[in-house]
Amino acid sequence: MELHCDTCARQRIFERPACTDHPRETCPDRACTACGAAIVVAPVILLMDRRSRVFVRRRADRRHAA
Repeated sequence: MELHCDTCARQRIFERPACTDHPRETCPDRACTACGAAIVVAPVILLMDRRSRVFVRRRADRRHAA
């Protein structure tokens, strides 16, 4: 896979390194074959807070002039 390497500042070939926590086929890491810099190629996962929101309304100050 050819990607931009920030360390080399140019397009380089990246390969999967030996992964200890994933099978080699599904390893999200890639290493530059020129300098060895590593990157993670993975989809971005957005976590959303699905709790209902509580809104607090303040009462208007209703003082009447006497």
